[in-house]
Amino acid sequence: MTSQRLKPGTRGALAAAAVLAVVGSSSGSAGAQPPGDPVEQYEELSQQAEKLNDDVLKAQENLDAKKAELSEAGAELNQARQAGEQLRGQVDVLTEVTFQGARFNGLSALLVSDSQQDFLNRMSALEVLAADNAESMGKLSAAVEQANGVQQRAEKAANEAAVVAEDVKKRKSDLDGRITELRKAVNNLSSAQKSGLGFGQVKDTGTYLGPPGAANTALQAALSKRGSQYQWGGNGPNAFDCSCLTKWAYAAAGVTLPRVAVDQYRVGKPIAQNELQPGDLVFYDDGTGNPAAIHHVAMYVAEGKMVDAPTEGQLVDVRSLRGDGHYIGARRIVG
Repeated sequence: MTSQRLKPGTRGALAAAAVLAVVGSSSGSAGAQPPGDPVEQYEELSQQAEKLNDDVLKAQENLDAKKAELSEAGAELNQARQAGEQLRGQVDVLTEVTFQGARFNGLSALLVSDSQQDFLNRMSALEVLAADNAESMGKLSAAVEQANGVQQRAEKAANEAAVVAEDVKKRKSDLDGRITELRKAVNNLSSAQKSGLGFGQVKDTGTYLGPPGAANTALQAALSKRGSQYQWGGNGPNAFDCSCLTKWAYAAAGVTLPRVAVDQYRVGKPIAQNELQPGDLVFYDDGTGNPAAIHHVAMYVAEGKMVDAPTEGQLVDVRSLRGDGHYIGARRIVG
């Protein structure tokens, strides 16, 4: 049978299937590497780990939001309880006074009054006392009802935060497992393969300029980080993951971006590949063409190149726009 060279997409799909078969097997031996080309193993595991890394970051954002909601509810509950205690004190005083005044009824007022006006004054005072007590009781009832509502909201926020915290823990565990597999795949790479992938060295020190303004400021910021280490969940300024580098670079230009790649894909406006300008963000998915499967973001520099924080073992550098071959689209953040 005559052998045929597989197309890149077919080879990638086969490699992905092999990786998933091994990683997803619960009976496989610990540390076993999927069969196939070591570079393909490394690239496929990198994609999976990057997606899990974004999942962890999104889950952590959700947890932080739940914690903030819980803190706000707790502060509001404390205020509601303090207000209720103050009103309860007023009601206790008025209740005692009213109880004393109840024994001083209309007949008593008439008997001890020196004049008709004195009688009217005494009766008016009794009516005001009763009205004040009724008003305070109403306010106390409303305060208690409000406090109960806030407490229920606080309890709900606490329960939701606990669920999200457990989700973060699980996703981190999944990510740690995938990173462990990835690092084993790195150990299977030859010195030549590592060099070809850009391990331990910056290969492109060229100068690139973007259009005047924020895009060029962000571009120069990203380029200034060439040689920085890749770090899962890294937030700079000395180590980055892919979406942190683009977020950090645009922050230097006064532009705020979301933290993860899939959310950055929703910012700005879509740009065709043949219309790319320096500073545009370029995105990569798992090959399905599904934006929800985006796992990587980089910044276009010019001449079919991009600057990015790629993955485990590689440094921030300028490399081919082709990336892992799963280019899905681009966004222009400013201009």
